Amino acid sequence: MPQHRRISPLDYAVFEGEVYSAATRVPADVQLYRDGTPWRLVPIADLDERYTVRTYGTFLGHEFEIYSEEGDTYFIGVVGRGDGHWLAETWAKPEEHPEVNFQRTDQFTFEATVPKDMVTNLREERTDHLDAGGSR
Repeated sequence: MPQHRRISPLDYAVFEGEVYSAATRVPADVQLYRDGTPWRLVPIADLDERYTVRTYGTFLGHEFEIYSEEGDTYFIGVVGRGDGHWLAETWAKPEEHPEVNFQRTDQFTFEATVPKDMVTNLREERTDHLDAGGSR
């Protein structure tokens, strides 16, 4: 059975020099994880860094976020940006790409399960949530 692996977005925090998976739990605290298990709730002010990494790739000439992978496929999507006309037309004609499972949950949310070989130009984008001046 293929394993499902989340790719994007992933949240991280650096606390006392170590990098942890992280999630904001209350406005001023971040839950740190060790080996996928909640470890410690830490005030944001005590973190060295807090950031999110998103992974993007190109599918049919357009950029999409890559949410997860399973076996030989990626689950990709885009919400409320890009070429809305192209997206609507492409998602309305799934027969043109029978190897793709197109999904549209609302007017602005386009997702698909696609073969990995149809996704090119993979790249990661990091967004820092703490400013360089140290204020949190």
